[in-house]
Amino acid sequence: EDGPQMSLTIDGIEFAYGKHKVLKGVSLEVQDGTFCALLGPNGSGKSTLTKVIARVHKPSQGTVTFDGTDVLSLGRREHARTVAYVPQSGEAPFDLTVREAVLLGRTPHYGMAPGAEDWRHVQDAITLLNLDELVDRNMSELSGGQAQRVLVARALAQDPKVLLLDEPTSALDLRYQIETLQIVRRITRTKGITALIAIHDLNHAGRFCDQIVMLDQGTIIKSGTPAEALQEDTLKQVYGLRVTVEEREGFVEVRPVVEDDLEYRI
Repeated sequence: EDGPQMSLTIDGIEFAYGKHKVLKGVSLEVQDGTFCALLGPNGSGKSTLTKVIARVHKPSQGTVTFDGTDVLSLGRREHARTVAYVPQSGEAPFDLTVREAVLLGRTPHYGMAPGAEDWRHVQDAITLLNLDELVDRNMSELSGGQAQRVLVARALAQDPKVLLLDEPTSALDLRYQIETLQIVRRITRTKGITALIAIHDLNHAGRFCDQIVMLDQGTIIKSGTPAEALQEDTLKQVYGLRVTVEEREGFVEVRPVVEDDLEYRI
């Protein structure tokens, strides 16, 4: 008999900035080893949800559990061993070298000083994100895209069970967007890590993610496989835009229907 399937369970999460309710009772389950996209327009709550799980924000109600453990009440180190968070690229530690910044991911794991095991994780993460040539550079010298890849490397060095990414690809050019998504997908597959990504690009989500959660105004409208969640009527409702959705070679492709309206012609 297999034991119960392990998962990240989000139950009844409410969060407000002052009087403005951003998350209104969000409940969601993500199985281990799943790459899950959080989609929705600006203000839908997708970034806020990653921040709640990362404990950047404290919800007014609701629970987050991972494999039965209450994630929101773990001690700091214990939480950091379970959950790694990649913020948007503006939040990088700029006075460190790339190597030092990635090593920060190991602090929940060692006592006074990093050991051989810690450096191995650091080196693996640096190599995985193609940062070998930049290791001795200061973070302040990097482009936004390079800094973003360092933050992903730092999170991977942390060796977490849950990886949270808050729009990690918005600062990256197309090649690195694809590479980063491929790396995260591979890690979920090979290490059984659960990854949640707040992302804008519907086609990237449809191509790389196993599960898609569509948020609108703080509630979940749809959750399922890319084919289940990326449906024309749902996307019209959420984004106010007509689209066509096609399945090609097993992937879901979304295309906006652009009306050729005379008013737009100058």
